Amino acid sequence: MSSFLEKRGNTISAELTENVLTVGVQFRENTQDEVESSLKELERLIQTLGGNVVETVIQKRLKPEPSVFIGRGKAEEIAVIIKEKKCDLVAFDQELSGTQQRNLEKILCCRVIDRTGIILDIFSKHARTKEAKNQVELATLEYLANHLTRRWTHLERQRGGIGLKGVGEKQIELDRRMIRSRIAKLKTEIAHQAQDRSLQRRHRDKFLRVAIVGYTNAGKSTLMNNLTHSNVYVDDRLFATLDSTVRIIDPKTRPPILLSDTVGFIDKLPHGLVASFRSTLQEVLEADVLLHVVDMSSPYYMEQMEVTKKVLEEIGAGDNPTFLVFNKADLVKEIFLPKILERKYIDCIAVSAFKPMDMRRLREAIFSYFERDMMELEITVPYSDTWLQSQIHEFSKVINKVYLEEGAHFQIRVMRSTANWLRLLEKPGVVIKQ
Repeated sequence: MSSFLEKRGNTISAELTENVLTVGVQFRENTQDEVESSLKELERLIQTLGGNVVETVIQKRLKPEPSVFIGRGKAEEIAVIIKEKKCDLVAFDQELSGTQQRNLEKILCCRVIDRTGIILDIFSKHARTKEAKNQVELATLEYLANHLTRRWTHLERQRGGIGLKGVGEKQIELDRRMIRSRIAKLKTEIAHQAQDRSLQRRHRDKFLRVAIVGYTNAGKSTLMNNLTHSNVYVDDRLFATLDSTVRIIDPKTRPPILLSDTVGFIDKLPHGLVASFRSTLQEVLEADVLLHVVDMSSPYYMEQMEVTKKVLEEIGAGDNPTFLVFNKADLVKEIFLPKILERKYIDCIAVSAFKPMDMRRLREAIFSYFERDMMELEITVPYSDTWLQSQIHEFSKVINKVYLEEGAHFQIRVMRSTANWLRLLEKPGVVIKQ
């Protein structure tokens, strides 16, 4: 997919460092700080792709200019800066239409890309599994379908002739048809992969599930590794993790608690990506509780929390039970900030993912959270029903077990959902009391 974009000059090459000029527009509803913060994040996105931001331009406007977004006068000013700074690429912080990109490239004599194109390029480079690659390709093709007016030198019609119907098609029409066909195929593949993922989740129904969510690069994968003693891929880059990974927090805990790491969120996350990753984000929708990880060392952690909440609402998980985890306490300059945050927010904890003591505190906080919803049951199982006995040991906390004449008598603590499941298994010889 990456080569398909590169053929049209629509990405930043990771192999060669390119000089990039970034452009932000401050509309009436935006403050100067918001625009500057967003542009700094855009710079980090560009650095993730190997680009080097050499200049930043901010323009104040009441509304976008339909043909070139920023106005022709400002575009001509930028064209002069491009020559002086020897820029290879201009990156806009807002999303551009295909016509606006084409018109800007004519004036600037330079490649133009918007924030959505940059994020899609990062996703395409970081996707590792077949499912993630399909999801990124789908979002990219849907983006390209609206930007095919940009850069085409072969728009002449194919020649008609004897045995050929009509006057032929424009190349752009052929490409649109190819894209529509590929999109349809990808949607079918993603639907099958979603079914497989759904089956995997169904096998985990009796487990407790926790999903890590949060802004990109908040330290979610590092937190997961140190909580579960696993080795999930970690990198100090935006969107280093795209695939959903599931691990058991502690194999000795009963019932078992599964922890899943998901794709990070970002401000102005393209809607196509949210839609494409909906099957992966299903882990979030079906979790018993969300661990909302926040990088408290970032000066914009409050805004990042709001972005995460907004995306969770967009995918239908806004009302899910949430436990706030303020991460990177070791990088905070204000030494009292962790304590202030713990007093300010109910059910929150401030930690450093690299401190074993903090990880123990977090594990205990997760266990305590689930303890609130557990209930005690007494169940007697015939000795012949070894399967049910094994299920009780696997998915409940056995407080006491005695051997009676009629069978093994268990005193257990279980989640209410597991208790309901056990009641459905009640049959002759099995006695359940609350």
